[in-house]
Amino acid sequence: MKSIFWCVAVLFIAMGCVDDDNSEGIAVREKRLAEISAEVEAVIANKSCNGADDCASIAWGSKPCGGPWGYLVYAPSNVEVSRLESLVAEYNSLESELNQLRGSASDCALVEQPELECTDNVCVAM
Repeated sequence: MKSIFWCVAVLFIAMGCVDDDNSEGIAVREKRLAEISAEVEAVIANKSCNGADDCASIAWGSKPCGGPWGYLVYAPSNVEVSRLESLVAEYNSLESELNQLRGSASDCALVEQPELECTDNVCVAM
């Protein structure tokens, strides 16, 4: 019984240290996620197209259970794709780190890449 008590005590102490030590790191990461999100939104704002072949999507976010939360639709001809990919990779990585720091949970549903179309000269997910 004593060993169980000490194991639980050590666990609570360790959890307390992790939470205190990571609170600043979490805040910094959350701020950066918001900055990246706003930047990505601006980068992909122009979704004009002439056909579905003018449209693309990219996995966005990081579920704690794995995989993205969803997909962003964009028009590659209106975007510096390497910049977008870099921003999205940074966002996804930071969100994954936050999931671990927070001990987050999510559903494990697979989010499939959407089919895309050009409707009224705008890229959209079907």
